[in-house]
Amino acid sequence: MKIKLIILLSFISFSFSSFAINNTVIKTNGNSISVLDFGAIGNGIVDDSDAFQKAIVYCIKNKQTLYVPKTSKSYNFNKSVRVSLSQGEKINIISNGATITPKITDVTTAYKLTSFKEHVFISIGREFNSIDILENPEENHDTAIAISGLIFDGINQKSTEVITSYDNDIYIGGQFIAEKVDIENCIFKNIFGYGIRIHEVSESKIKQCKFINVGGRGLTPFANKLDLDAFGDAIFHAKINENANIVIEDCSFYGKKSNNRRSRSALTFEFSLSPYKVYLKKLNIEGYAKCLHIEEKAVTFFQLENVKMRDFNFGIVNALNDETEVHLNNCTINVGLNDGNDSGDALAFLNYNSLAKIYVNNSSLDFKGKPSAYQSAVGLIKVENSTINGNNTNFFFADGNTVFLNCKFVNFGGPGMSFFSNNPKNLYQIKNSTFRGSSISSVKASNVKLDIKNN
Repeated sequence: MKIKLIILLSFISFSFSSFAINNTVIKTNGNSISVLDFGAIGNGIVDDSDAFQKAIVYCIKNKQTLYVPKTSKSYNFNKSVRVSLSQGEKINIISNGATITPKITDVTTAYKLTSFKEHVFISIGREFNSIDILENPEENHDTAIAISGLIFDGINQKSTEVITSYDNDIYIGGQFIAEKVDIENCIFKNIFGYGIRIHEVSESKIKQCKFINVGGRGLTPFANKLDLDAFGDAIFHAKINENANIVIEDCSFYGKKSNNRRSRSALTFEFSLSPYKVYLKKLNIEGYAKCLHIEEKAVTFFQLENVKMRDFNFGIVNALNDETEVHLNNCTINVGLNDGNDSGDALAFLNYNSLAKIYVNNSSLDFKGKPSAYQSAVGLIKVENSTINGNNTNFFFADGNTVFLNCKFVNFGGPGMSFFSNNPKNLYQIKNSTFRGSSISSVKASNVKLDIKNN
């Protein structure tokens, strides 16, 4: 009797630590399953894409966490890993620093966002999607994607980096369509195209990630007349759900430069119709034509805290919506020179066809561009407790209605104008502020009202 009981207990114990799928025993560690148990090798040579696809599908259906262990080499994909999500389905992928180095040529994805040949390393989300049509939103209800600890490296992808037609190749590290997306402690590098594309989220969190040598710009003989910025973002959000909350925190972005062009954008938000909020915290951004690109018809709210921007054409760009608000606190914006691929001067802020409201507090605006460069101030409502360093360039703020309160102006002003407007009814006010390296008398206005009051 004791022998039979021991055998029975052993069988029960084994059944809780392994599963059988396709005649293969899948071992578990708590609530996680290793991708190695599905045939992945991780030697940088063998194609691991089928193993990853089977593992992800299995973990979704069985509510398991997928573990991708770090190997001495990397995991190779010869084709895109494409997995669909249905209502209520979730996937959690964790790793201790494993690297994926694809060599893919197929174009399997949820949908193509651009006109170029898109190759996605990992694509997870609903079966069908369209930017222009809202179809079956219930399909995306209660879906979730979480990925942590993975490295997406496009070093092995063939890329000309000189785009000549829509037949050229671009790449996307991850394309994710889910109601909830969490990406943490991941690295995206050497990707000519996009780092991450996220769609239809209600809650998006990207934390402690690095984007190195990621992006590009899509100038082509065919695209030039249509769109000077056809692709090239580190993080791209599209069709964001109503009242969504997006958090991007403790991340760094270094754009991919090619042909003397900066990459398109570090962060882009587009194609949304309903209001949502974005919180950007502890970010370092450099090497992008646009650091933050808000191209939305939707009313949006952006809070930037401890964000640093440098080496860009435009720091913050808003297009289309007059009701958007952008609030900066404890931020540093270093304005240098335009790379020549966008018209005009390098700008800290640019409102294009909109009057979005911008508020700056406890921040540093440092201007080291060309002499007498203009700085668009359309929508710049208040700059408070901040430092404006002109570096003796005699740049001027243009076309705004702005209050500067308790600010420090350093080497600001000169023989030329400091404020200008095409609308003489506009008003610039400087209150309770100090001037160092220059005097108030060097601050001049042209075709605009200027009110300076220092107690």
